[in-house]
Amino acid sequence: MPTNIARYHGLYGDAKAQLSHDYLASQLIAPRPRATDWGLKPHLHENLFQLFFLEAGRAAFEAPEPVALRTPCLVIIPANTVHGFTFSPQVRGRTLTLSEALLDTILQATPGVLVEVNAVHILSEFNTEVTFGDLLDLEMQIHQEIHAELPGKQLALNGYFKLLFVKIFRLLQHNRRKQESPNRALHYYREFQKAIERTPDFSRKISDYARELKITQVHLNRICQAVKGKTAQQVVQAHLIRKAHNFLLYTSLSVAEIAYELQFVDPGYFTRFFRKQTGLAPGAYRAKAYRSEGAGKTGKVDASLSS
Repeated sequence: MPTNIARYHGLYGDAKAQLSHDYLASQLIAPRPRATDWGLKPHLHENLFQLFFLEAGRAAFEAPEPVALRTPCLVIIPANTVHGFTFSPQVRGRTLTLSEALLDTILQATPGVLVEVNAVHILSEFNTEVTFGDLLDLEMQIHQEIHAELPGKQLALNGYFKLLFVKIFRLLQHNRRKQESPNRALHYYREFQKAIERTPDFSRKISDYARELKITQVHLNRICQAVKGKTAQQVVQAHLIRKAHNFLLYTSLSVAEIAYELQFVDPGYFTRFFRKQTGLAPGAYRAKAYRSEGAGKTGKVDASLSS
């Protein structure tokens, strides 16, 4: 039977946390004396941005489909993103968690960096300019600064974070085939993403979003093509499919109820749209996911690691 996905304002397992806008935490993922895999059930944090620095060991990441990870790697998880992990007992690494508000404050002057890191990324390809060791060293400096009461603590943390995100941004850019889009276009794209999140209405026209952003529909399409290689309509459709996936797998809502939650005019229209995008009707998609889960793709869960 479907279960509601866990939603945390704080770290994994903490459903009652009330965190400040400047929340920050650094934790160790240490090897465990056990014979079986362990992990974290699919969940999301409504207001927390996370970085997983995985040094060694076998691991898999679910967002939403399981992806085998090759360590060392860095996994970037934006706020409000469904994700889970399966770890081998030998896994070793660190996690860095900060509030979405703090992330916005740190990167407010660099919208290009903010847009790039505010998406799920799995980085396992490094280069001589940015190594995994460089990123891990900065995380450990941040960890030490968090737990030390030294003069200029906030200034030091701000500097370490900016350097960390610059290195991540450079690595992302190095791994991309297309050229960097102008910061202004990236800013508009992120505002477009926020508008879609606020109004998940399938009937809303792209011209309505463009009018809200005070740009033309043609301009908005050019921005989406430059940043993501998709039309604005395709960006909206991808968002709706992600929302539908979460409803189908993590709630007990019927297909008709999900259709109305997503503002489709009727369930039949939603079913046709979903089948066109995924190749499966919503009910078949849900059934396939449950069969996969029953086959044991997800490892056992240990809540002692926060995510």
